[in-house]
Amino acid sequence: MKTKRNHAFTLIELLVVITIIAILAGLAVPTYTYVQMLANQARGVNNAKQLIIAMKLFSKDHSSQYPDSVSNPLTGSLAQNANDAFRLMIQEKIVTDERIFGCPAGFNPDGSLGQSPNYGNALMPGENHWAMTGGQTDTTVGNMPLVFENPASNSWPPLWNADMAGKIAPGRTWSGGRIIIGRNDGSVAVETLADTKGMVGPKVMAGGMNLFTQASDNIPQRVLPVVTGNVAPGIVDPPMYKGNVPPLASVPPVPGAAPSVPQAPASLPPTGL
Repeated sequence: MKTKRNHAFTLIELLVVITIIAILAGLAVPTYTYVQMLANQARGVNNAKQLIIAMKLFSKDHSSQYPDSVSNPLTGSLAQNANDAFRLMIQEKIVTDERIFGCPAGFNPDGSLGQSPNYGNALMPGENHWAMTGGQTDTTVGNMPLVFENPASNSWPPLWNADMAGKIAPGRTWSGGRIIIGRNDGSVAVETLADTKGMVGPKVMAGGMNLFTQASDNIPQRVLPVVTGNVAPGIVDPPMYKGNVPPLASVPPVPGAAPSVPQAPASLPPTGL
């Protein structure tokens, strides 16, 4: 009478199975990472679109002006950075959820606005991802870059640090040297910069201009930066610009004007990411 013998895997068979699993995992992980990045970019694009819509709604009640050009009735002064400008829209109850000011894999708010009317906890340092071009109106040329991911340099055109791709840091880019830019006509897109390493600006178009200088007729514009707290927002006109033309000089500050990136008032509790 024959007896059955259990068949065990040989060492070679086990190694083959392990190798196949490793190959499949190696193929799946980069694909998952890429898909996740695309999903995060889509969320960032949606936030930028909502932000521009809010600015358009604000302009309807303020003679086509955006919040950076309207004196804040609570402080009596104009916004000196993007955080201040966007906070005015919260104070006027045009925006009730500060999450639109964040971006996946970037700076994000904690959702705490504080109490009316000043909403002092809204958009504290490190809670706003989006810089903006100052001094624009609802009637400015449609292709003017209006809101964009915070740059490492506030020159015109702005510059970003492609070496910080994927990190939560001032001026960082997405993988492949890409950033999200929203224009005055409400369109938002993921744009590819001039390079994937170092300090980089937008791609140069025919005629030597780029999407920033072309929209402004080669006249430098003021960039309202984000407030990042203890992390410096970047340097101006760095020497490592990668592109066919050097960046235009940033607009000189108005004599006697307040610093462009003020510290948060001491009376406000520290928050942020």
